[in-house]
Amino acid sequence: MPTTPSAEGTAARPQPGGRTAARLLPAVLVWLLATWLAVFIAYPALAVLLRSVSTKAGGVTLAHYQSFFAKGYFLRSLLNTLVLGCTVTGVCIALGFALAYLAARGPRRLRLPLRVFTLAPLIAPPYLFGLALIILAGRRGVVAELLDIQIPLYGWLGVILSQVLSLLPVAFLMIENVLASLDPAIEDSACDLGANEVTRLRTVILPLAVPGLLKAGLLTFGLSIADFGNPALLGGGLSFLAPDAYLMVTGEWNLEMASVLSVVLLVPTLGIFLAQHYWLKGKTYTTIGGHATAAEPRGIGGVLLAAFLVPSLAFGALVVMSYGVIALGAVTKLVGIDNTPTLQHFASMAGFDAIRTSLTVSLQAGVVAAVAGMGLAYLCMRTETRLRGILELTTLVGFALPGTVMGIGYVLAFNRPPLFLTGTLAILTLNMMARFLAVGLEAGVSKLHQIDVSIEEASADLGAGLLTTFRRIVLPLLSSAFAAGFLFTFMQSMISLSAAIFLVAPGNLLASVYIFNRARDGDMGIACATSLLLILSLAACLAGLAVLTRRSGFRIFAAQV
Repeated sequence: MPTTPSAEGTAARPQPGGRTAARLLPAVLVWLLATWLAVFIAYPALAVLLRSVSTKAGGVTLAHYQSFFAKGYFLRSLLNTLVLGCTVTGVCIALGFALAYLAARGPRRLRLPLRVFTLAPLIAPPYLFGLALIILAGRRGVVAELLDIQIPLYGWLGVILSQVLSLLPVAFLMIENVLASLDPAIEDSACDLGANEVTRLRTVILPLAVPGLLKAGLLTFGLSIADFGNPALLGGGLSFLAPDAYLMVTGEWNLEMASVLSVVLLVPTLGIFLAQHYWLKGKTYTTIGGHATAAEPRGIGGVLLAAFLVPSLAFGALVVMSYGVIALGAVTKLVGIDNTPTLQHFASMAGFDAIRTSLTVSLQAGVVAAVAGMGLAYLCMRTETRLRGILELTTLVGFALPGTVMGIGYVLAFNRPPLFLTGTLAILTLNMMARFLAVGLEAGVSKLHQIDVSIEEASADLGAGLLTTFRRIVLPLLSSAFAAGFLFTFMQSMISLSAAIFLVAPGNLLASVYIFNRARDGDMGIACATSLLLILSLAACLAGLAVLTRRSGFRIFAAQV
């Protein structure tokens, strides 16, 4: 007499239909994500490139590029952009190394304050320091009124100083990560051979830190040349590519020349990326082996301590003064000139509306980008798809493209049917997702490398489908990857300006654009008040997430990978 399979045995064996569905679902999800990436990353970038070589009649021409290279103004703009990027990168690497070295080896009582001062700019819009410098050292700034000293702020000094203040944390984090991984035994060997501290720094530490220095330089250079706010506020008579592209769109509606400027803006970033790749190719910088190492690196001597501490303290003082003058500007009539306390700058409801819109867009973009990044990482790592390389490359392109390029690309791509998104909140949310999705993807890929695939295979053997395995097994293990994608996307969306300024509509102003417009128009009190509200909103959101972490057990602030 034939036996009847038990319910448990039936559930344990995947049925033919279940196997078909298990193969079909990942393929459908991969193609859906590929379509989304093609529409919202590849298509806008391609639209910029095509517009730069198109005629009004729809033909193809290189006349726009010929016009660019024939005009001295545009050539000066290109040269100024390259000089600015190289100068800011050099200063940030040198000062970032000094701060990272002090944070790792300096006096213990100074390490925490130095880290706080260095990382504080991460929660502020990049152009906040341009605004603070105008109040401090502008033509009618605090220094001019109190000391009767005119500082040549508008021009190279102001732009370089404001960018260094805003971009230094990026260089610091990259360099600190490399210095923390150096094996102290290597330096001990050099010391046993008689090398003094300066010699060890020059011949051992700096050569081994090359990967971090180059990565810091790549990111800093790309962010510097793509920065819009600080050059626009403090450039004076200097021309730079990013502000010029904005003027081509808003002033002349010359989308062809704006596209040319955007394409030219990409070339230096691509060039330095390739230079970094070939420089590191074939070289070994391994500093962590399988043997035990000392827990604490060597300290720092008096010569290096003095050399590194003086510029580090100067940087910290500028950061504190910048935040302080923004706070004072928010609660006084005109800081440095009329210091009468007032709250009238907070009376404008437009600032509160802009903050609320920014929170809405940033939260939506952060959640969706984090979830999509984890899902994309899982599909790339755990399913057989030939599109893996294309998906990862397209996602990284969205992150690497300057905000100005992505902003102009969205203007060109989505201002007509079938996807007419101009003037909506959707275009802002989609733009933020496309630009920062790569963070969630790379965090998810890194985390999945640490998760043994046998855990998921055991779930499948017990009859769980792909979605059930992802939801109940993989998703809890990817909480730190979710944190990385969400926090980065949320914070960058709150303070981003270069792409958003092309996409906002009168009824959908973001806080970053509103603050920039007020500062450009000379309404410093309102700009300071809204900046203060933006910083407090970011701090409150992060504090709320920390409370959620403690109460729910979900590791929002887990260690990043």
